[in-house]
Amino acid sequence: MGSLPGNTHIGRATLRVADLERAVAFYRDLLGLGVTKDYGNSVELADLLVLDERPGIARRPRRPVTAGLYHVALLVPDRRSLGQALLGLRDADYPLRGMADHAVSESLYLDDPDGNGLEIYADRPRSMWPVRDGVVQMTVDPMDVAAVVAAGRERPAPWTGLPEATVIGHLHFTVAELNAAVGFYRDVIGFDVMMSVPSLVAVSAGGYHHHLNLNTWAGERAPRDSDDVAGLSRWELLVSDDEAREALRQRLQAAGSLTAATAGITARDPDAVAVEIR
Repeated sequence: MGSLPGNTHIGRATLRVADLERAVAFYRDLLGLGVTKDYGNSVELADLLVLDERPGIARRPRRPVTAGLYHVALLVPDRRSLGQALLGLRDADYPLRGMADHAVSESLYLDDPDGNGLEIYADRPRSMWPVRDGVVQMTVDPMDVAAVVAAGRERPAPWTGLPEATVIGHLHFTVAELNAAVGFYRDVIGFDVMMSVPSLVAVSAGGYHHHLNLNTWAGERAPRDSDDVAGLSRWELLVSDDEAREALRQRLQAAGSLTAATAGITARDPDAVAVEIR
């Protein structure tokens, strides 16, 4: 078992965007994530995302070519919420990259205006997750679109965005070296490995199907992300137990991964992605 408390989860993620006004129009006006803080050249949305304006940066390529963000996954409370999101995006004529049934969840995939990948998904109840030899089984199958749409049409109401209960359920990264990334997130951070196939490893705390996905789809030893391209600048891992958080700080210090001596704990993973422990 990993060394993280079972209620550990993902906090805010900070995304680089080229045009803050355009990005806010997408996240606020289409997805319904209200602006909770405005810092001028960056904004915080619904305590989920921080958008950091970097004028002139390039759009993130659809096909991964560097180690860094693959997608941020927004978890909605139920299938009805997912269906409402699908209907709302369709009504807005916003393009989807795909849809999938992962056995543990059902998902919509899209990009924001800067090419940052997003997943909107709803979990099935844990009692329905397929388990084999004690391991949660995740698949990539076609989603039953008609059933999801039907759920979204229950108690119909105008689309106003994602529910207030939406959280970041997981993050998906492309990494340069799978062994190094797994070694960091399993042995140093303290996640459990939930699934492992040749080019993809899923890790989590508390028996969740995954809090992080790690893939090598840009090829082994892919170059690190550049600040000149849209992507993820940092993310938060919320560890509620003081003793567990201090033990994690010590593991990060021993691994040489700490980056700042502040009131918080900030580290960088093997691909230089910043993670703040709170």
